[in-house]
Formats: sequence, structure tokens, C-alpha cells
Amino acid sequence: MIRDATQSEVRDVQLEVLRPHGPLPGDADPPADCLHVAAVVAGRVVGACSVGPAQWSHPELMELPAPQWQLRSMAVLPHYRGGTGTALLEAAVRRAERGGAASLWANARVAALGLYQRAGWTIVGPQWDKAGIGPHHWIVFKIDSGRIALK
Repeated sequence: MIRDATQSEVRDVQLEVLRPHGPLPGDADPPADCLHVAAVVAGRVVGACSVGPAQWSHPELMELPAPQWQLRSMAVLPHYRGGTGTALLEAAVRRAERGGAASLWANARVAALGLYQRAGWTIVGPQWDKAGIGPHHWIVFKIDSGRIALK
């Protein structure tokens, strides 16, 4: 089941998947206006992501329609991959759309790019390394006329 959640409900799975060796310098909690989405199986959160208003940080690479939102901390426990991430991503986009977003952006791990591309997200700019984590790309998604714009 995919449902809205609180930060405290999703944070453990996000940290377990994305920061298994503990937080990195500069890590911070998501902004207070973020919405959180959880995938729950038998009462346990097995996947999560957060989404909220945030200006696109690289307009020199691509213009995005405003208002812009950022997808953050997309995480699914390994045993539950293979559909859970897609459902979480779709729910996060729908919540952003209901919140008035015209576009979304994220920092995506290279290993997860296939998930985002299958969902219509676009890779923007060169690959870069996030200190302590590894290779990433910026990805963007435009919402069109009240519908998700599929590529």
C-alpha cells in the first residue's frame, strides 16, 4: 500500500537504504514543507520518498517551468524492489501536481536512473560525484496540463 506519511515514519528506511554507514557531513532533515510518501507492507514501511517545493538548482542546464518541486530521499528496501519504487515515484509526482508543481527535479544515483527514465524523467547535464556516495545525475520531470508528461 502506498500512503502519505510523516517524516518520522519514513526516515528510518531512507537512512537504512541511502546512508547505511550513517549521515554524511552536510546532511540535513528535509524542509518542513516536504510531503512524505511511504510504501507499507504488513504494517512496515519498506519504501519512501519525500517531495516539496524547491527551486531547480541548475537553470544553466535547462529551464524548468515554475513552480518547481524537488524529489528527495527515494529509497526502497532491496527485497521490495521491482515495482515499489515506480509506485512511490508516481504517488510523489501526483502529490506535487496536487500541490501546484509544474515540474520536479532530483539528484539521482546512476544505479537508479532506469527507474526514473521508465517513468518519463529526463537526465540533465553531466554525471557528477556526490561526496561520500558516488556518481549521480540531475533528473527533471515536467507536468503538463494536469497530466504527467510522458517522454
